[in-house]
Amino acid sequence: MILFIQQVVSGLSIGAVYSLLAVGYALVYSVYNFTNWAFDAFMVAGAFAGFYAIASFFIPPVPAIALALLAAVILSVGVERIAYRPLRLRNAPRLFMMISAMGANLCIINLANLFFGGQFRKFPEIASGTIFLGGVAVGKMDLFAAGFSAVALAILWFFLYRTRAGLGIRASAIDTLTASIMGINNDAVAFMVFAISGVLSGSAGVFYGIKYAVYPYLGIVTLKAMIASIIGGLGSLPGAVLGSLLLGVTETLVSGYISSVYRDLFSFSILVLILLFFPNGLLGSKDSEKL
Repeated sequence: MILFIQQVVSGLSIGAVYSLLAVGYALVYSVYNFTNWAFDAFMVAGAFAGFYAIASFFIPPVPAIALALLAAVILSVGVERIAYRPLRLRNAPRLFMMISAMGANLCIINLANLFFGGQFRKFPEIASGTIFLGGVAVGKMDLFAAGFSAVALAILWFFLYRTRAGLGIRASAIDTLTASIMGINNDAVAFMVFAISGVLSGSAGVFYGIKYAVYPYLGIVTLKAMIASIIGGLGSLPGAVLGSLLLGVTETLVSGYISSVYRDLFSFSILVLILLFFPNGLLGSKDSEKL
């Protein structure tokens, strides 16, 4: 029984990282109806910025994580201005924005590989050690990552549902054109949405890099976050969190009791099964209000 609880706890810690990315996917999709495939690059930017801030410049962990988030935000907002905004202003089909996102992602990832090389880098020890709760070992860093994710998502919920700026984002998620006619600045909404996406993906990159390693292609894990977002219901922020936790626990249990070889098989199987019975995801809706 303790082993089972241990696996569930590990799965929840992984799901917490997935949730940061999945919520970012859901947020962009809610407002602009396209999948931001450049999340890989933002995640890599955060991971590398955090790693070099700590390993090369010996900056304490908390300021280093703040710098990593800033790097991811700058890159995210920059990609929006260069790759997405010109298409958005021309009312280009959403498919073109997805293609542009793929191109931006490939460009940035390959530039990172060119400048930094493809070797794996290990973060210096941060909050090492474990805490035992009733016989269940919980890594301090896993606990910190889960706590950070919970706080970040709580702040995001407060921002979206308790502030005027958040109201503007939710109005744009319903109808961007009508929101602009009512006086909402579309460019300001885009800045906020992609800045938030940068924070979420950058923090996920830092925590994933700390848990595993930092390398140019670590962003491939964003595919799992995309699966989680679809499972929960694209455009639903609570659904993205639920899907992430479900996926994280499932993968950990499969790896622990069956084999890690079949982890991805089960992930995609769950996606297919849920879409068969819940075409809009677990918490998705056909209604116009998606957030």
